[in-house]
Amino acid sequence: MLEFSFESGSDPILNGLNLMDHPHGSSMIQLLYSLGRRSFPKAAVEVLRERLYGEKRARLLGQLTWQVVQLEREKSLFFHSGMIGGIAVLSLTFLIVALIPFVGPVVILMTPLPIIFFFSHLGRARGLAALAVAFIIVSGLLGLLGHRVNIAVLLMIGFTGVMLAEVLHRSYSIEKTFTIASLALFFCGVGFVLHSAFLSGASPWQTVELYIGGIIAENLRLYEQLDISAEQIALIRENVPQISGFFAAIFPALVLSGAVLTVWLNVLAARSLFRRHAKEFNNFGDLSLWKAPERLVWLLIAAGGMMLVPIDVIDSVGLNILIICCLIYLLQGLAIVGFFFKRKRVPFLLRWLFYLVIAVQQYMVILVIAFGLFDIWVDFRKRIAGINDVPA
Repeated sequence: MLEFSFESGSDPILNGLNLMDHPHGSSMIQLLYSLGRRSFPKAAVEVLRERLYGEKRARLLGQLTWQVVQLEREKSLFFHSGMIGGIAVLSLTFLIVALIPFVGPVVILMTPLPIIFFFSHLGRARGLAALAVAFIIVSGLLGLLGHRVNIAVLLMIGFTGVMLAEVLHRSYSIEKTFTIASLALFFCGVGFVLHSAFLSGASPWQTVELYIGGIIAENLRLYEQLDISAEQIALIRENVPQISGFFAAIFPALVLSGAVLTVWLNVLAARSLFRRHAKEFNNFGDLSLWKAPERLVWLLIAAGGMMLVPIDVIDSVGLNILIICCLIYLLQGLAIVGFFFKRKRVPFLLRWLFYLVIAVQQYMVILVIAFGLFDIWVDFRKRIAGINDVPA
């Protein structure tokens, strides 16, 4: 390997002449030119060009070198076209979440996806800068439109995207990726609740109940616009305290389930998006072969037993654990469904129609959970593919 160095504080021309005396000095100087190294002393460049090539050829090389340097400068511009595009996409996504009530809750689950993509495409520094500029633009536009800017929500959305991008960058296994990302998002949600409770002066549990009560009130207003019978609306109004208490009791499981589903949706969408743009993505293998640990069934049984105990706290803990276990078996059931679709070459449109039915029909969700649970004993994928085709 060729080694050389410049002494700090010394004459740049003498440094260049010392390099010229090196056996491979000419090759190294040309290499510095081709790389557009602006750190190379300008005065030394002029002397070395004349000594190496003569005046005429030195001028020609100088012009070529200048063009290379200019190209390098243009490539290294911080706000290039890709970054401007990232700012535009992120700003539009945040505006949709803030301004369109019906679309917002659906889009917010997928908000981390563009952040993940542009972090990979632009790099960490430019990705953070694009996210910050998008926040400023959206805050300004919402302020001009008279909408209240919820900084905490914007920060939580940004944290989710940045955290997922960093976790995916570390090439963990699928289980470790989901565990770290979901718990990070869960504790971020807990922090959001604690922050709201601190500002309001209420306890965290009261804050959760007030939040759930607000959602129920919004749904009641929506039901009135949809011409739902007055008797059903009145029945819901009479039981608002009981409904709020029930959902407050399972709120931890709901938050963690939302975190897991957010991670799951964004990982699958990011994998498809990165492949379409020929970008490197963490290789999780064939996710249609994924299985939950077999010992999880004992936790499910223990959670069911806790719900039989006539103590409210134990019953609530058991219900929360049961919900998380059912979510994990739902993911295993979806893996079985995906394996079936791939094995039988089911058309893409029919696959999406089936997933849409699962999303809107709770009975289908229960059926898929059952597939995931009973796969421990039946091993559906072996039966779909043939006994010797799929490893147990």
